[in-house]
Amino acid sequence: MIFDIDWWWSFQEEISEQFDFSKDREAVASRLISNVKYNSFSIRKRIEDKDLILVGAGLQKDTDIPSSNVIVADGALRACLERNIIPSLIVTDLDGYIPDILWARKQGSEIILHAHGDNIARVFQYLSDINPNCITTTYPSVSSNCWGGFTDGDRALMMSLSLNCNTIKMIGFDYNIIGNYSGDYSPRKLEKLRWAQKIIETCMEKSNKVLV
Repeated sequence: MIFDIDWWWSFQEEISEQFDFSKDREAVASRLISNVKYNSFSIRKRIEDKDLILVGAGLQKDTDIPSSNVIVADGALRACLERNIIPSLIVTDLDGYIPDILWARKQGSEIILHAHGDNIARVFQYLSDINPNCITTTYPSVSSNCWGGFTDGDRALMMSLSLNCNTIKMIGFDYNIIGNYSGDYSPRKLEKLRWAQKIIETCMEKSNKVLV
């Protein structure tokens, strides 16, 4: 069954209004990556019909992480590398620790890079080094994928459901605190976590593949 994301666009409009995101800058980000070649087939191979583990940055230092079929949301990459786990997929908008992403890429992790209006400079700086297998944008584009989502975690969830995973178990998602791997505290991060919770709960309502 195809995971329908028609419901997502009203969420996106609310988010853009709340955080004052510029659609003009989103369009610039889309144009920036318009000539990048990506291989979405390699991403689908790692997701379709698989039982996945999605690791969020809210996990604790003693949290166990399975070692196979692991998808990480950017900041959680450090937690995986500390446990000698090379994720299958890394979903990032480049606000995490770039050397970790580059190292994991060389070890075989596939990179899904989200280009948006607020990370244009970082995308331009690191695109050739990271050489992502897949690029997403905030709005649909002929040159990129767009599965919806706001934070790296809920974006990874929507991607996995859209690419027909068998199940996806979520580890390290806490919507009330800034986790050990999430970076510095800020009120805006808590606002983003509340949106992540709303998006993930909506996904759970619309699909029985999400496990917690």
